[in-house]
Amino acid sequence: MKKIIFLLVKIAVSVGLVIWLIERVDWQVVRSHLYDASIPFLFLYMVLQLTGNIISTKKWQIIAGFKGLHFTLKEGFFAYLTGAFINNFLPSTIGGDAYRSLWLARRSGAKAASLSTVLFDRFIGLWTIALLALLSSVSLWKFFSVSTALSIVLIALVAFFIVDLLITYFYCCSWFIRFVARIPFLQVRRFFEEIIFYTKKHIWWKTCLWSTFFIFVGIVFSNFTLFHALGSTIDFFSFLSVIFLVTIISAVPLSINNIGIKEWAYVTFFSFVGVNAEIAITVALLSRFLQMIISFIALPKYLSDREK
Repeated sequence: MKKIIFLLVKIAVSVGLVIWLIERVDWQVVRSHLYDASIPFLFLYMVLQLTGNIISTKKWQIIAGFKGLHFTLKEGFFAYLTGAFINNFLPSTIGGDAYRSLWLARRSGAKAASLSTVLFDRFIGLWTIALLALLSSVSLWKFFSVSTALSIVLIALVAFFIVDLLITYFYCCSWFIRFVARIPFLQVRRFFEEIIFYTKKHIWWKTCLWSTFFIFVGIVFSNFTLFHALGSTIDFFSFLSVIFLVTIISAVPLSINNIGIKEWAYVTFFSFVGVNAEIAITVALLSRFLQMIISFIALPKYLSDREK
């Protein structure tokens, strides 16, 4: 019943935001932007997206290596793309992560360790982009009192780091480690032990650097290219003040496969830096479509794995 209610909420959010977008956006202008889009810039976007996927794979490979789990860059790359391909047909983006966890667990036989690598991979990416969002959005604080959406997001980011510091402190306390050792359920205890492992400083610094590398290639430069493919004249620093916030909001699992959430975030937050709704939503829709096309590269590998 809880799953059904949550699914209905997601459907309601998606439908509500889509209706809001239909009423707010001039779709004739959107069609014109799509017709006039620069093909070379669109091709560059796809190259940057693929490069970002390779960087993400390398980061995951490094994280797995810390746990003694190994795979080649090519194998990890297709596992990443297959996860993205699966997400096209599921109501959330969690399915792709579940696939990667199962894929690595099947190779290694280490279920808890495999799951922990994917969770930490996601968390370190979120942590890094949240930090960049706070640092780069200083120029937007003047809208704090007039935009409820912006104020909620910025307060949530600050709260996220406060909670993260508290949890990290607990993980570093000897009493917490002793508490985990006494958990009677083996699988739960094993999972906590895996998570505690990632509090080591050398792991954080190395994975943060790779996350930052991915964020700038796979999110910042690729999306900036997409804006200019549609003729937008937004300058880089104005773009930088918004893109991290938009990316975080787009990942919030409150709608079916983030339909509506992503488009609403682009329209709402890029308006702070002078981008009109038609350009913003065209970028959001194009990025969604092109990412889906890229994920279909994994289709032959996915079908082959299913045959096996």
